[in-house]
Amino acid sequence: MNNMAKKIIFIHQPDFLPWMGFFYRWAVSDLFIMLDDVQFIRRGWHHRDKIKTPDGAKWLTVPVKKKGNYFQPINQVDILSLEDWQKDHLNLIHASYKNAPEFKSVFPKIEDIYLKQNFKLVDLNLNFLHFIAGYLNISTPFRFSSEFSLEKKGSERLIELVSLAGGTDYLTGIGSRTYLDEEKFSNQTIRVLWNEFSTPYYSQLHGDFIPDLSILDALMMLPQRKLQYLCTGDPVYAEMCA
Repeated sequence: MNNMAKKIIFIHQPDFLPWMGFFYRWAVSDLFIMLDDVQFIRRGWHHRDKIKTPDGAKWLTVPVKKKGNYFQPINQVDILSLEDWQKDHLNLIHASYKNAPEFKSVFPKIEDIYLKQNFKLVDLNLNFLHFIAGYLNISTPFRFSSEFSLEKKGSERLIELVSLAGGTDYLTGIGSRTYLDEEKFSNQTIRVLWNEFSTPYYSQLHGDFIPDLSILDALMMLPQRKLQYLCTGDPVYAEMCA
């Protein structure tokens, strides 16, 4: 394969305040396709993630309308207009990170996003993703899967997206090994890049280190330049996609 023509595609749902590995894969790819038209997973990461509190890891969960909407795609999920859920999130974040090194610079930006009128879950998530990508200086463009005319499901759907986007390589995490059919990609001359990103150790508040939290924890704890380096510039991780 001609390296000059290589185009790495990262495909993932637009999750809520996801972990550091999400942003690493976005940063090292040539195009990020947000999988916005697949089924919303009720107990997944689309509307929740964990932060570190004085009482250990706790969920931040966005309340969404689920009744009668079991098969709805992510881009149609409405946020439930419960009074003060944003305030509850912000209070927990404030109480957990008020003594964090980067709190004074990061919290106001997080607060602004929470206080915007977001009626759709995807809009809230995108506001957070835009902010964090900018903060990390990630320049990789993104598109929505709903922009494409897709006919297939499962691995075939991913192959179709990579092909339509002109990709040569598909970047994914090792958790995909349980369901992804790599042979089908190979048959279409698409290489699967298995990324084994693991959260690097950094100083945290409230006791022993907990990996794989929402990136919000690292945003509060690490200087901007260091977090940019960990998410986009570590040569050990960069070698995985060489």
